[in-house]
Order: sequence, then C-alpha cells, then structure tokens
Amino acid sequence: MSKAYIYIRDAIRRHGGGWQGLCRVALRSLRVLRALGWNGFLRRLQASRQAAQKLEAVETRVFPPAVPIEQVQLRIGVMAHVYYPDLLEEFARDFARLPLPYTLMVSVVDEAAQLAATERLRDLPNLEALHVRIVPNRGRDIAPMLLSFREEILALDLFCHVHTKKSLYTGQEQTPWRRYLLDGLLGSRERIGWILGMFGAEPSLGMVYPESYRSVPLWAHTWLGNAEWARQLGPLLGIAVDTGAYLDYPAGSMFWARTEALRPLFELDLDLQAFPPERGQADGTLQHALERLLGLVVRKQDMLLGILPADGRLELSVEGERNRNTYFNMPVSARLDYAAIEAELISFDLFDTLLLRPFLEPAGSRTYLSYLVEKRFGLSQFAALRADVEASERARLGRDVSCAEIYRAMGRKPGLSPSLAEQLRSFELSFERQQLRPRPAMVEALRRLIQAGHKRIIGVSDMYMDTAELRQTMPDTVSGLVEQLYISCETGWRKDTGEAWQRLPELEQVAPRHWLHVGDNEHADVQLPQALGFIHPVHVLRPSALLSVVPALRSLRPRQAQRERWQDQLWLGLIANRFAELGDRHPEALAHSLQLDSPETFGYVVLGPLLTDYLSWLARLALSQGSRALLFLSREGYVLHRAYAILQSFVPELKPVKGIYLLASRRGVGTPSIRRPDDLLKIFNSPYTGPLDVLLEARLGSRAATAAMQMLEPVAASEEVYLPEMAQRLVEWLHPAMPAILEIAEEERSAYLAYWKEQQIDAAEAPIVADIGYAGTIQARLTQITGQKLGGAYFAIKRKEARGDSTGWTSARFHDADTQASSPVMEHHLLLESILTSPDGQFSHFEHSESKGLQAIFREAAASQTNWPLLERIHAGAERFVRDICTVAGDDALELELDPILVQEPLRCVGSGRWRLATWGATLQVEDHYTGRGEVPTLSHPVR
Repeated sequence: MSKAYIYIRDAIRRHGGGWQGLCRVALRSLRVLRALGWNGFLRRLQASRQAAQKLEAVETRVFPPAVPIEQVQLRIGVMAHVYYPDLLEEFARDFARLPLPYTLMVSVVDEAAQLAATERLRDLPNLEALHVRIVPNRGRDIAPMLLSFREEILALDLFCHVHTKKSLYTGQEQTPWRRYLLDGLLGSRERIGWILGMFGAEPSLGMVYPESYRSVPLWAHTWLGNAEWARQLGPLLGIAVDTGAYLDYPAGSMFWARTEALRPLFELDLDLQAFPPERGQADGTLQHALERLLGLVVRKQDMLLGILPADGRLELSVEGERNRNTYFNMPVSARLDYAAIEAELISFDLFDTLLLRPFLEPAGSRTYLSYLVEKRFGLSQFAALRADVEASERARLGRDVSCAEIYRAMGRKPGLSPSLAEQLRSFELSFERQQLRPRPAMVEALRRLIQAGHKRIIGVSDMYMDTAELRQTMPDTVSGLVEQLYISCETGWRKDTGEAWQRLPELEQVAPRHWLHVGDNEHADVQLPQALGFIHPVHVLRPSALLSVVPALRSLRPRQAQRERWQDQLWLGLIANRFAELGDRHPEALAHSLQLDSPETFGYVVLGPLLTDYLSWLARLALSQGSRALLFLSREGYVLHRAYAILQSFVPELKPVKGIYLLASRRGVGTPSIRRPDDLLKIFNSPYTGPLDVLLEARLGSRAATAAMQMLEPVAASEEVYLPEMAQRLVEWLHPAMPAILEIAEEERSAYLAYWKEQQIDAAEAPIVADIGYAGTIQARLTQITGQKLGGAYFAIKRKEARGDSTGWTSARFHDADTQASSPVMEHHLLLESILTSPDGQFSHFEHSESKGLQAIFREAAASQTNWPLLERIHAGAERFVRDICTVAGDDALELELDPILVQEPLRCVGSGRWRLATWGATLQVEDHYTGRGEVPTLSHPVR
C-alpha cells in the first residue's frame, strides 16, 4: 500500500468520509496526486465506488434482477376456479396475456359452465392443454386446487392460482378486490414476463402475490377463527404454528407459486368431506386455514415469499406491509373517542389492553415465575405442572377454571400438599401484582371517557383469576376506573367462543349496536363482536405484535431459543412496551420509517439494553475473578458507572465490588507511561494523518509539543504526518527533544500516581478496567505507570495483540477479534462513543502544585459538552431502562445475561438508518483529535 494511498485513506477518515470528503482531500493535496498518479487515482476511485455499490446492492436487494422471458425454462400452468361463469370473458382476456406455453386447469360447478368454459378458452394463445372439470361446491377455490387438479399441478414447475372472487356472502360483489389481485398477477404481458423472470432468476423464490388489498384490515393477518385448524394441520406439515402471531399470506388466495414450495399441502391427501358444505362462511373453515398456511408452507420449504407492492411497482419484498398504516392513522385516544360517539357502554379487555406485563409474551412471565418458584420452594418444572393441572381441570369441569380451583387440584398431586399449593397461589398473585403496569395512553383515554360522563365502563376477560383476585392484582389506577368485571372463570362465558358477546348484552340491557368493545385479541375482541352487530371494536395492538407488524422492528423478533429465556423475554418486553406507548400517542412515528420520538426513548430502547447486558456480564466476570474494584474509564465510563450503581443496589452480592469512575484517556496515561525513547513508538503506533504539531499536542500534551517543535529541524516541523507508517521516523525527529519530553512525562507520572493512590486501588482487589475498549491501550499504560496488573473487560476488542500480555488479561462481551468478523458495536462504534460520554471535556493530565494541590486538566469544551443537555436525556432514558429491568429481576439482576447478538440490534437499526432520529440526531458527534479527525459526525443517514 503506497504512502499516498494511506494518506488519502486517513484523511478521508479525518474529514468524515464519503465521496465529498475524498474530493476535498484530493483537491487539497496535489502532492498526493503526484505521488499516486492521476490514472492510478482514478482506477482506485472507480474500484472503490464499484465496491461500495456492490455492498449497497447486497444490503438492500433481496432478489436479483429478473431474467428475460426468453431464458425462462419452466413448465407453467394456471388453475382457475370459475364459480361464476359470467366472468369467463374477463378471465379469458387475462389468460391471453401469458407469454409462454402453459396448461390451463378450470374448475366449474355444473355442465353448462363446463361447456361455456371449454368453448371460450380452448383457442387462447400459447395454450398447450386445457382441462375443465366439474367439482362439488365445497372448499371454494382451495379444494379444486389441492384435490381436483393435484396431479396436473404436481407435473408443473410453476402455476398461477386464481378464482372468480365475487364473495357475494360478504354483502356486496368484490369486483375491485378481484381486479386488484388479477391485475397484480396477470395485468399485462410485461408484468407476467417479469414475474416469470423473477422465478427464473431466483431459485429460492417460492411464491409471488400482491400485497393485501386495502379493505383487508391489519387484524385479518392473524389466525382469527382458524386457530384450531392451525393447531391440527401444523404438526402434519412440520410447522410450529403460533396462533397469536401476525402472518403473511395471499389474502384472497391468488398467487403464482413454485410447485415444490406447496408440495406439502398436496401431500396432506385431504378428503373433500373435510371441507364444510358451503354456507357463506366468512371464516373458521378448513379453506380459510389453508389460505393462511400458504405462506408458512413456502417458508417451511426454505423458500421466499415475494410480495408485490400495492402501487403496482415491479419489485418484491420478502415480508408484507399487511395494511399496517390503517392502524397507525391516528392516536388510540382519538380512535376511541370517535368510536364511542354512539356507545352507551364501553367494555375493555384487560391484559395487553389496559394492563401490561414487562415480558414480551405471557410465556416469558410464566418462565420467570417458574424460575422463582424453584428458587424459593425447590419445586422444579412449575410452569409445566401448572399448565397440566389447569388443562386437566378445564377438561374435567368443561369450563374455564379459577386460580383457586387450579391450586386446589395442585394440592392433591403427589409430592405436594394443600398448604404448599396455597402458598404457591399466594406467591403467583403477589408476582402478578408486582409485574402489572397500566398501559398509559389507554388509561388516560379511559379516564377522559369517564370524565365526559354518560358512559358505563366494564372489563371483559377470558381469565383464570376471579374478580376478587383481579382487583387485588390490578394497579389502583386501572381497578378504580372499571366499574364491573365479567371474567370467564366466573360467568362460564368466553369471548373467543362468542358466548360472552351473545349473553352480556341481555345481562347489561344494552343493544350490541350501542356497545363498544376495546381489545387486542383479533378474533375474540374484534372479529366476533363486529360479526355480532356491535359497534366496530377499537383494535389495540399488543406490544409483542409490534415486532411483527412494524417492518423496522422485525429484526428484533426473538428466535425460539430466545423466546424460552426469561431474560430475553424481559428486555424485549420492556422495549416493546415503550414502542407501544410511542404508537399509542404518536402513531405517525411507526406508520412509515420508524422514528424515535425523543432522546429518552433512544436511550431506553438502544442504550439501556446494551448497558444492562454489558454490566451484568461485567459483574459476573468480576465475581468469578475475585475482583472487588471496577475501574470505569472516563469519559465512556461516566454513564456505565452510574448504571452499575443501579445494578449494584439490587444485587447484594455486588456490594463488595466497588465501582470507581477513573479519569484516564490515551493522552492522559500516554505521556506518563514514557520512560525511554522507545516508549514513543507505542504512542505513535495507532493511525493519525495531519500536521505534526497537532499530533504532538493530541498525544503528548501542549507542553511536550511546544518543547519538541522548538527543537525540530524546520523541514521536519512542517511535515504532514501519517501513522503508524512514519512512527520510527518521528521518534528519530524527536530525539533532540527527548530530555524535555522525559522530564514532562516524569512530572505527569508522579501526579497520576498521586491520583491513583487517592482512589485507593489495591492490587489485592484484582481491579478490572471497564470500557468500550478496542485495543486495551489504556489498560496497558496504566499497568506501566502503576506497576499493577489489571484485567480488562470491554465492549469490544479489535486487536489480537491486546490479549494475554504482561499487562493482564482482556475479555470482550460483544466483539472479539479472535472469533468475530464484525458486530454492530464495531460497525457503529462512533455512534456508541458519541452517546457514552461525560459533562467534562476529554481528560488531558494531572498537575500538582503546593497551592492548588492535585488538579485534573481537561481539553477545551467540545461538541459533547455543548450538547450535554441532550446527552443527559439519552442517559436518563438508558438509566430508566436499567432501573426498570432490575426492578423486575430484583436480586436476580445478576442473571440478566441477554442474547449478545440480538441486544446489539437496536444500535444497528439506528446506525444503519433503519430507525430514524429527529433533527437532534444530527448533533451527535465524536471528538477524535487523537487520530486527527477532529469533530466527527456519527450518523451518515438523514434525520427528520
């Protein structure tokens, strides 16, 4: 690598990078261009640009470009269910656009339709084979596809499935929906060719279909009344179905699919009798369940969904929007006010609507409860035991059972006793009381409704806790607002069967058309009351659903291993609750690209989880190493030290492990570590590009820089320096100034040792340096100055030589150069450094005088100091998260070992621009005088 190229590289870094920075450097330095040569410069410029474009394409494009239709070598077909033969002409026009030879399979319900279809379709262009069959009016368009044309479809590589979708049972003909789907799949010869070309270009593409039509609500992208079918079919298909999840599927069941992608459905060998007789059912049938299974089966085959955008653009996404913007169109309070105009009574679901647990899913709460029961009572597998007892009691009694009934039955189990069971019941209720928190925006909206008067407020829940237990566990701010509770374990009426909605209006003497319900369950709280004539319910997304519904949050969805750990369920639950509050109050922040509404939210959801995981890891490491002193290095250690104090206050075991905020910097311990000329090589072995005087001031201090510059030869003094390549030459230049430099180093070393002594850091305490890290430089210099061997516990280590030398051991939580190629902490380290700072400037050195004693000297105020009120708000959000998670975990906070990969994802989302900041994000900067870059902006993407 030429010296000129090194100069350009480091100068770009100093000026913030990018092509504009490159041009500024190039124009400023003709000497560099002469050294490199114009042709060589342009070649490097072009190669770098191509590499950047290639990287951008990999990061942003999921699918390759479509191959030309002439290159598509696939056996294709179309299967059309023509229940309404009056639409044959319309379909014939669509089929005539197919650009390749194909097989056409048509199902009809009578002989007249069969004759008409054969007559109209047999002469279509490119038609190779036509099959028109009469099928029973059962299973709608799904049964003919899977049963009547099974063999013909399995003989193809690719097929299109369409039908005459009038859906008259909905109350009106669905012509716009039908045309939207057909135009998306067969709208033009060019469109069909592009879709076929995408299948030809991407072997893993399993299905293509249009984004859900605008009339399909967000809540319809769940299992609704098809959950039982899903539970039956999932195991047969090898799919672990989450019946509470949001999912992608072709709503309206029209699509192009690779036959292999759907082969498991054909291999179910379903019987026609499994499909119900046609009665205009809107949901809850086998065909509705199979429609929702289509996308899951494709993904189970390790193939991709390709979802066409609603605006007609020819591009694909692997996950759908699911009409989420219909939900995020106004604050929840405004939606509630609007819906309540004609209501005489308003009912609320309780859990996830008015009440929130800190865990992402109920299973996470149960897992943590089970952990606590084993810890306190010595009873293992409590969650499984309790679930089995509840299920057996429900089956025995044929109804929902109460908490008291569950524990009475548990007390009859071998190895247990009634008294222990009663203790467990009390423990569970106490646990719930400690966990439950109000959903702030919902409670405020509810309070406003009550203040407006003339509205009766009740709660309706399918729940095992009875009214008395719920009143006992609910926060007073919620319990006091709800006048009456109807609980399934007491009434015997469940919402999700519809019985509660059929019985309660008579009991309350309120007609359904004057009853408004608010809840999060798409089937029990929205679909069923709407179908039974209630005012259209207000759907409130449960926080966990946001990780699926909002595209920018989908990378936070936990894998199965993470879902089984209460620690990951807890931190994800807390930030999901924070995003739910954001969506409730400011839905526009989640409607398009996600925008964090405030510095506090940024601190809570991005920095808070990182600090929690790092500090719990650090605490466990300190205990395992027998350390009783953690040295949080300035300035990054400022908020680390404060957050550690929060963790320490919850964990008695950490009381002997003191945390010390230690003034230290590369400059502050660099000069004191110099004892001989060769030590300068260590000072100059890290990158720098810029003027010599600036380098000396940044690394050795102003006194040493002044002394050195006075003794340097004029030619050397005017040199532009690039390190580490010039390190040896620089030491030679500084030889005349070495006596002065060594004298200054001795003075600073003496002052620093006096400070070290004041901190009462004893080698017997096995102190550990805690910092963001990267190279362990400060740790090594502290050892040189103090003679004490130190441990080093870092966010990241990027230099292998930082390990296992005479300065002590090092370890990293998020990135280790020996084992990891990259990590978000490394990729976005500037962002992390810009927010992990202190109200003081960069520490320079200590001075000692008889009149003033020991004084810490700092560099002049920089961006982080002038921007301190903003940074303080970020820190407050992060500390609030640490306190919230520790409040739940209590003395188990030491066990908060979060998934180290997933917990970095929020940082990556902000650093990459996936999550946007408001205009305040543009002020985040890092001061890096040590490498010559000066003030460096940390976010390259636009803020809003």
